[in-house]
Amino acid sequence: MINDRNKTNLALENIFGELENMINGATRMPLMDKLLIEENELINLLDDLREAIPKEVKNADRVLEEQKQIVNKAYADAEMIVQQAKSEAERIVGAAQAKADEMVKQEEIVKQAEAVAEELKANALAYEEETKKSADEYAIRVKQDSLTYADDMLAYIGETMHSALQGLTDNRHNVKREMDVVSGLTQPEEDLLPPQE
Repeated sequence: MINDRNKTNLALENIFGELENMINGATRMPLMDKLLIEENELINLLDDLREAIPKEVKNADRVLEEQKQIVNKAYADAEMIVQQAKSEAERIVGAAQAKADEMVKQEEIVKQAEAVAEELKANALAYEEETKKSADEYAIRVKQDSLTYADDMLAYIGETMHSALQGLTDNRHNVKREMDVVSGLTQPEEDLLPPQE
């Protein structure tokens, strides 16, 4: 994804570089602060710019989708960890209970077995709770990281699009000025004649 973003940045830089070269290489009108720019070349550059900008929009959609997948996977992993902890706790409690049943014949042994079972049960429940807490913290941390990354990407894309749109606005003003120059050069001949006394 970073590689695609770098390619898009390079494409935009190339387009703006070509626009700058076009302006620098344009023919300057004598006695005027105006330039003549080749219309077809300008249209081609604008088409390239239109093609590059939607790639940034697609990249933003992909970032959001990846963020969603990361969060969903984190929650799925957390749920799996909790289920495993619960199964392990049940297994431990079951084993402790079975052991206590075997020792039921003797009162002292029964008491010891109950104490062991309770301790194992408490440990299993504590283990389950600790594992669930760790899994929840992990899921939240992953979600926060992915949201921060998505926010950074969207901010970067917004800045890139803002810069591109500003360039388009500037170029449009330049084209309008050139159109005004051309319109001024194509006045009817009688408008160019000096007034008769």
